[in-house]
Amino acid sequence: MNSSEEITRNSLLAGLPDEARRRLAARFDRVDLPNGHVLSDIGRKVTHAWFPTGAVVTLHHVLQDCFSAEIAIVGREGVVGLGAMFDDRPATDRAVVLQGGPALRIDKRALKWEFFHSPELQQALVQYTYSLMGLVAQTAVCNRHHRLDQRLCRWLLSAQDRLPTNRMSVTQEFLSHLLGVRREGVTQAAGRLQRAGLIQYRRGQVTILDRNGLEQGACECYRAARDTGPLARLTPTPPQIYSRPALTA
Repeated sequence: MNSSEEITRNSLLAGLPDEARRRLAARFDRVDLPNGHVLSDIGRKVTHAWFPTGAVVTLHHVLQDCFSAEIAIVGREGVVGLGAMFDDRPATDRAVVLQGGPALRIDKRALKWEFFHSPELQQALVQYTYSLMGLVAQTAVCNRHHRLDQRLCRWLLSAQDRLPTNRMSVTQEFLSHLLGVRREGVTQAAGRLQRAGLIQYRRGQVTILDRNGLEQGACECYRAARDTGPLARLTPTPPQIYSRPALTA
C-alpha cells in the first residue's frame, strides 16, 4: 500500500480535501513501528511527526525519579510529535509504541510548510490539539480521584478503541508506569477483573472478554473521553487561517 492509499487509514488525514492529501502523500514515508519502539524521549529533539494508520502510541510524562504516568494514547485518529513543528526544544514527554503497526512519518519542517499553506490541515490539526488537551486534562483528574480498578477499565477500553482486536500485549510492569502506580497494585486490580470474567491476563497478553462489563466498571472519564475526545467526530467549522509571522527588516 502506498502513501496515497495509506493516508485514508488515518481519520485525521482522511477528512482533508483530495489536493491536500496528495501534497502530503508526496512528503510522507510509510514506516512499520515495532512494539516498544521509542518515537521520542525526554531530552531529545523531535525531528518528525507520525500519523498512525495501524499502530497505537502511548504518551507519558516521566519525572526525575523515573516515576511516570500516561497522559494520552494515540491511534489512527491522531498524530504524535505535532508540537515539534513549532518548538525546537527537546521533548518533555516520552512516546512509546504500545501496539506495533504502520504509520506515516513526515519531517517537521515539511509539516509546518503544509500547515501554513492548507487551511483545511490547519483546522484539522487545531481541532485535534484542542480535543487532545481536553483528554490530557481528563486523564490528570482521573488519575487523582478515581480508583485503580476504574482507571484500569478505562485504559483497557481506550486502548481497544484504537485496536482491531480484543487482545493486546502489555506487561504489568508497563501498565504500572502508564497508570502511575506500583506493579503490585496493577497485579491486584487485573486479578479482580479476571476473577469477574471481564478479562483474561496471561504472560503479558490481555484479552477483553466482557466489554460491557468493563464499561460498567470504568469511571465517567472513559465515556467523557469517548464522546468529546480525539476519537469523537468533531463538528465541522469554517477554517480559521493562521498566517505566517510577518518578516521584519
